This record gives sequence, C-alpha cells and structure tokens, in this order.
Amino acid sequence: MSEGVRQRRPLQMDSNVKHEDTKQPAKSLSFKRTLYASFISCIVTLSLIIWLLPSPIEPVAYSMPEPPSFEGPLTPNDHLQKADRLYENKILGAESLVIDGDHVYTGTEDGKIVDIHKGTIRTIAKLGRDPCGRFEDEPTCGRPLGMKLDHEGYLIVVDSYLGLFKVNVATGDVYLLWPSTAPINGKVPRFLNDLYIMPDGLIYITESSTKWQWRHNRFNLLEANNTGRLLSYDPNTNITTELATGFAFANGIQLTVNGDALLICETATARIMKYNLVGPNAGKVEVFADNLPGLPDNIRRSSSGGYWVGFAVIRRKEQFSLIDFTAPRPWLRKLVTKFLSQESIMRFIPKYGLIAEFNDKGEIVRSLHDSTGTKVPDVSEVEDHDGVLYLGSYGLPYLSKLYLQRIKNE
Repeated sequence: MSEGVRQRRPLQMDSNVKHEDTKQPAKSLSFKRTLYASFISCIVTLSLIIWLLPSPIEPVAYSMPEPPSFEGPLTPNDHLQKADRLYENKILGAESLVIDGDHVYTGTEDGKIVDIHKGTIRTIAKLGRDPCGRFEDEPTCGRPLGMKLDHEGYLIVVDSYLGLFKVNVATGDVYLLWPSTAPINGKVPRFLNDLYIMPDGLIYITESSTKWQWRHNRFNLLEANNTGRLLSYDPNTNITTELATGFAFANGIQLTVNGDALLICETATARIMKYNLVGPNAGKVEVFADNLPGLPDNIRRSSSGGYWVGFAVIRRKEQFSLIDFTAPRPWLRKLVTKFLSQESIMRFIPKYGLIAEFNDKGEIVRSLHDSTGTKVPDVSEVEDHDGVLYLGSYGLPYLSKLYLQRIKNE
C-alpha cells in the first residue's frame, strides 16, 4: 500500500505567493516616494513662480496699537442710517464739499466742478480734458479733491493730478495757479489731496504720495511708504514750498481752533498729525490723535468747536482688521497684490459707515454710525452747516445729508 501512495510535490504557488508579497511593499514604497517627490517639486516650482511674479508695491513693515473697542463715545448707533441720499446716480465721487449759502460745490470722479443749487446740478468747470471715465484717462481728465472758498469768493481747488486752480463759480473761468508738473524740492507731485487757505492767502496742501497717483490710492495705502508731504503755495510769489515729509498717506488738512497748528490726517497709520505753526516747535510734526477707529480721510471744523473726521475704512477690537493684520507683514501685502487688483482687495474690507467728532485735545467726543453699511458705507468728508451734516464720499454715486435734529434726543 505504501508503495502505491504517490508523494505530493510541494505546490510552487506558495513560493510564488511569497515572492509577490515581498515585492509588493517595495513597489508601493517606490510609488509613494515618486508621488511625494513630484508633490515637493510642484510646490517648489509654484513657490518659485510666485516669488518671481512682480508685485506693484514695495511695502514696508509698521505696527499699530490694538484697535479701539467700540464703546463709550464710540458705542455703535444707527444715526447715519437716518441720512438722506441726494442726487442718486447723478453725481459720483463727491469727495470734498464747500457750502456757501444754499449752494454746494464739489468735484466729481469725471473731473468736473459742479454747483448743486435748489435741486439742480450745474457743471461750473472742467479742469482737465476729455476723454474721461477710463482708468488710463484719469491723469489728463483730472480728479478734483480738496476745495475751499477764498476771501474773494473764488473756489480754490486742488486737482490730484493737475495742480492748484482758482475757479470763478459765477462765470466758470478757470485759472491755473500752480501746475503739478513743476518739481518741488526735486520731486514732481503725484498725488495732491487736500488744502487749507490761511487768512493771509497762503495755501497749505497735502500730497499723499510722491510715488503713487490717485488712481493707485489702494496701493499707496498698502505700501505705507511714508512719501507723503505738506506743501505751501504763496499766491504773492507763486512759489510752492515743501514744509514737511514722511507722512504715510497724508490726507485731509484743517487749521486748529486757535490757529497755532495744522491737523493732517495720516490715513495709512490711522492717526492725525499736528504740524506746529508757531512757538518753539514751529515747523515740527507731532501726534494729535492716535489709534483711531478707522482710516481717516478729510477733517473739517464742527459747529460745536471741534473737528469732524470721516473714515474710509473702520478698525475695531471686536472685528478682524485686514489693515492691522498685514501691517507688520509686508511680505503678505506684497503677495496679495501679485494676484488681486485694487478693487478686488477692497472686497475684503467690511462696509461700515463712521464719522467721529474730536475735541481740541484729540479725544473723540461722539460718533455716528451705519453698522450695516447700507445707507452710508463710507465717508470722505463732513461739512457741518446750519444744523445739517453733508457727507461726501470718494466713490459713492450720491451725496448724503443728515439733519442733526433727527438724532438730537438719541
């Protein structure tokens, strides 16, 4: 019986199975290594491409204090929501306002100086030349910003691109006082912004940047390069002089109540600076108000003896602030501008209307809000006249008007 039993040969499949088992992990490991190497290579290549992509700005690092809490005189309210919208879709970018009786003078985004009177809008003058309306046309079309009436009744206007003008509001005649093509201390002005006229006729002018133009104002804000200046124009000699430098987006300007200094809004750093005119500190710059609840635009006198400031963007402790977060991170601001346009960047900024009144010590005494940003999403300037606040804007298609009686008991 035993001789008839055939011996079973070992199955070769066992060895084959073992052979496959030993090779499979090696193949899997090799694939993973290849995949990982490819991933790293892609990341390195992409990073190199991003690094080599040009950025339009060369930002500098700076820091600001923690934003203030909206409490006390900054407690939110709905006062700005009670403002009326005037001339909606009939006027665009009424940045600065001059009230003279029942006339309201302002400049528009398409380079015009207009007179708003008894419900009608009349074009007084145009400082630049057509065409207008396109980004590339702005430097020749012009952009009227700060304006004031002089003691003779002429409207003195600073055009961001073109220079300083005198306008006869009755006839529309325009006189160029000083062209922006004329260098001042070796630098040609690029971004003229606001002005103040002294009783003796001397005109102080802010220049937001010697590098960027008005049409690049967001880049100027993000770069924060301290190229803003304070200038003066003497109508008796026709000489324009550089008085102070080093401002990070110099903006609105206003004489103090006692006439001893000029207050200058420094937009990029959320503060108001003071340029002393008299005394031992004459010609020197110091801080008037720091850590503001937003980025200040223009500053004007209030009827109660203080100063109204309009804010383009708010900053508050209770809410993330893109400006504050990126201030000490210039690399991040540079990276963002490689991929996003100026308009796209502004979409990340929440809409919130805010104006604040300051006393002569630089303290906020009251504030008016539109926390929804639906009625008054931003304010460039506040003109306090006969119980009414007229609110300008650098880009809204209307003018806002708030009767103070509506919020008197609130």
